[in-house]
Amino acid sequence: MFARSQQISSPLVLPMLASILTTSVIASIYILPPSRVTLSLQQLLLRAAFDLTIAACIHVVTVWSIWRLIREYVEPSAGTLAVHIWAAVVWLPLITTLSAERSLWISCIVPWAFANAITFLNLWSKLPQDDEPVAPIGRVLLQPPSIPPLWRTLLPYCITIVIMQAGLASLASGHSWSAAALISAGVLLFLLRHPFVRGIAKSRRKFSRSSLLQTAAVFFLISTALTPYLQRAYGLSSLASFLATRPALPTRPSPKLASDFDYSGIILTLPAKPHPRIEPPTLSDETNFSTALPKPVIIPFDGAYWYFKQPDTRPKADARIQQGDPIKANVRSTDHRKLAMEAHQTLPTPISGDCCHAMRIDLLNGDDRPGLIRIELLLKDTSGKSGSSLLLGSIPIPSSQLQHIPINRPPVPESLRFKMPATAHGRHFDEITVVIEPSSDRALAGSKIAIQNFVLIP
Repeated sequence: MFARSQQISSPLVLPMLASILTTSVIASIYILPPSRVTLSLQQLLLRAAFDLTIAACIHVVTVWSIWRLIREYVEPSAGTLAVHIWAAVVWLPLITTLSAERSLWISCIVPWAFANAITFLNLWSKLPQDDEPVAPIGRVLLQPPSIPPLWRTLLPYCITIVIMQAGLASLASGHSWSAAALISAGVLLFLLRHPFVRGIAKSRRKFSRSSLLQTAAVFFLISTALTPYLQRAYGLSSLASFLATRPALPTRPSPKLASDFDYSGIILTLPAKPHPRIEPPTLSDETNFSTALPKPVIIPFDGAYWYFKQPDTRPKADARIQQGDPIKANVRSTDHRKLAMEAHQTLPTPISGDCCHAMRIDLLNGDDRPGLIRIELLLKDTSGKSGSSLLLGSIPIPSSQLQHIPINRPPVPESLRFKMPATAHGRHFDEITVVIEPSSDRALAGSKIAIQNFVLIP
C-alpha cells in the first residue's frame, strides 16, 4: 500500500481524517444542546463529560481500526496515534455545540483544531532521526549560494495576510463558518511555511501532554456553552454570554417561566396602575381635532402580553397566565410554527376617535438580537355595538434596524407616533392592541419589547 521510503505523514493522514469525519458525523447527530432550559449544575457537568466520552470512544475505535491496516508502514503505536490525533478531534463536541448555538467563537475554535492537525502531521513528517547530524550538501568551489527572488519569498506571507483579513471581515459580518474556513486556510499556509517542529522526540512528548491538557480546556468550554440551559443562574450569567454570543437558541428564562414550554400559549400580566379619566369632546368639538383635548393624556400600560402560535388568533384556554416582564421572559415556539406576540390594554373609559390628532407609544426595546421589529397599532371596540377595529399603521422600531447590535445592550427607550386617521371620526374604542412583528428569521421567539405608555396627542 505504502512504500517504507515514503514520508510517514502520508499514511498517517488516513487515521486522522477517518477519526475527524466519523466523530463529526456522530457528534452532529447525538451531541446537541438541550431543547429546554432543564439542566441542573450537576447535569451540566455530566453532560459535558458525556459528550467528551462519546467523542473519545468513537475516536479511539476509529484510530485503532485504521492503525491495524497501516501498522506496517507507520512508526507510532496505536496509543500514540490516538493521543496525538485527539488534539484535533477533542474540539469537535465543542464545535458541534457552538454551531447549534450560532456562536461566533467557531471562527477561532475550528482554526485551532486545524492547527493541531497540521502540527501532528509535522511531528511525524519523517522517520525519527532526532539526533543524527545532517551532512551539508557540497558546493562547487566559489559558487555563490542561490537566493530566491524577493517576490517569491514575500508572496506566501501576502497571501496569508489577505486570507486572514478576509476571514476577519467575514467574522465581523456574522458569517462564522466562512470566517473559520478562511482563517484555517491562513493557518495552513503559515504552518506550511513555519512548521515549528519536525520529528523531534521531545516535541512529540510535549504534544502528548498538550493533547491531554486541551481535553480539560474543552470540558470547561463545553460546560460554559451549556450554561444558558441551566434552570438556575448560579452566578454564571457572565459565562453564558462568553461563548453564546448570539443566543439564537433558548437562553435561561426567569425562574417563573421555567415550564412555559408545556403550554399552547402564554399570557403575561402586569400590576394594575391608576388611569386618568379621559373626558370625551363636546358635540361642538367633535369635528375639530385640535380642541378635543387641552393637553396630552398619558395612559400607562398595565394590560397583558399574549404569546401564541400562528395561525391561532389568541391564546387557547390552556394558556398559562402569570405576572412577568417581557424583557426578562424567554418564550419560544416549540415547533416550526411562528410565535405571535401582542400587547392588549383595556380602557376603563372608552375614548373617542375625535379625541386627538395622534397616538404615541412609549416602549423599551430590550432585544439585542439582530433583526427588524415592527409595531402595529389597532384600536378596538369590544362593546358589541360595532365590533370593529381601526388600524393606525405599522412602524419599525429604529433600534432594531441596526446591523450590529452590542452584546448585552441595555433596553433602549423608543417613542413611535401614529397619526389618527379621518375614519376614526365619530367612533369610540375601549381597547388598544399592539402587535409586535419581528422579522421572519427570528419569529420563533418572543421579542423582548415592553410597552410603557400610550399618549394621546391633541
